[in-house]
Amino acid sequence: MISIEAAKSETDFRAVYGLVKALAIHENTAQFFKNTEAEFVAGALAEEPRFSALLGKHNDKIVGMATYLRRFHIWNNSDILILDDLFVSPEARGLGVGTRLLKALGDKAKTENIPVKWQVQADNHDAIALYKRMGADFHTTGICWWRPENIS
Repeated sequence: MISIEAAKSETDFRAVYGLVKALAIHENTAQFFKNTEAEFVAGALAEEPRFSALLGKHNDKIVGMATYLRRFHIWNNSDILILDDLFVSPEARGLGVGTRLLKALGDKAKTENIPVKWQVQADNHDAIALYKRMGADFHTTGICWWRPENIS
């Protein structure tokens, strides 16, 4: 059985941290993953949380997560939800966990009448096809990332 719920506890956010780290390894970007588990959990559970997360469970085991944050979008003159990371462990792929996580985030945004925005690698054709089937628009704009150590 698949269930989706909001991450609330330190235990929940430790599990989310592990999945975010697994995502970095999966994408061959672990060298850029700088957050520690303690900092991650503290940020999630702060008086003003830095981000929120949804948990995807299969038979009560956490197998997926979606991290997101709210911010003001100047062009829309409204808040938007930013999906930061979405990941499902390899053993749970194909069960619909990722789709259910996206749907839960979409339902939250729809209730608040605000859009959801996220990035996807342009060569991730399966994910893009899923997003389009769910009603999302896909734009092929590039993303620039300017690290402080490279700013001169």
